[in-house]
Amino acid sequence: MSRTLAKILVFTLVVIGAFAYLGQLVPQFVEHPPQKVVITTTTDKADLAEFGKKLVRGKGGCLVCHKDQETGNERGPDLRKAAAQAPSRKPGTAAEDYLIESLKEPGAFVVDGYPNMMPAAVKPPAKMSMAEVKAVVAYLQVLAGGEPSVTILPEDVATAAAATGPVHRGRALMDTHACIACHSVAGEGGAIGPELTTVATRHEPATLLSKIRQPSTWTAEGFPAGVMPVGDAIPEGDLHEIVAYLASLAGKSYSATGATSPWSHEGLRLGLVILIFNLGMLLVLVLARRGERARGGASHG
Repeated sequence: MSRTLAKILVFTLVVIGAFAYLGQLVPQFVEHPPQKVVITTTTDKADLAEFGKKLVRGKGGCLVCHKDQETGNERGPDLRKAAAQAPSRKPGTAAEDYLIESLKEPGAFVVDGYPNMMPAAVKPPAKMSMAEVKAVVAYLQVLAGGEPSVTILPEDVATAAAATGPVHRGRALMDTHACIACHSVAGEGGAIGPELTTVATRHEPATLLSKIRQPSTWTAEGFPAGVMPVGDAIPEGDLHEIVAYLASLAGKSYSATGATSPWSHEGLRLGLVILIFNLGMLLVLVLARRGERARGGASHG
């Protein structure tokens, strides 16, 4: 009997080990929905500037071409100097008005030495509200060492038009991580990088994933290398959601948990573990009965 209990104990430990091992193979993602910035007419100026910082570094996609710290992109003017230089940029235009105009209508005045390539912040891909535009201006003012002077008016926080339908999480994340600042999808977005609506018809999801993680893996023909930032700042779960969205546009199936083949799907893994567990239990019972019969035969003999 003690041998049977020992076998059951060993088998139990093996099963627990198998569960632990396979559990580690399943990608563990903690996905948080993009934090929604709520701006009102009573929002504190310091909070407004902080919201603007998040917009510059996120939804606005500003850092694709600009920088707001010592290191960063220099395809556009340094944002740390924007508010300080605003009073002298456009004669006859007040500093705050100029900053707002530079976001709403960037082509109205182009700084010498830079191309007219910036999309309007109130249009795709950023699609900022006027309240968000003013939040960015508040951040630029603080960035230059000043105090926010913008005032949020009731019309600035008017409710945006309702969405026409559900949005794939991967598509929303492309806005969050500023992918749309350079790429376009289904007619929306920038033109600095390749159009992505049909990219998954030419590349497998795993290839797209490696490209986002490490852009230097390959460069699309006709586009300069070294422009796309490394995707190590994007959470792993978000990467897979974006790839799943691009794959869906090409009619391909891709699990947002990162499964690259049916055998790596967590549901199948769990099923295999359950099957192995049950087969193992049957084996233990068979061995136990054989052992009992053998002992019974020996005692009769």
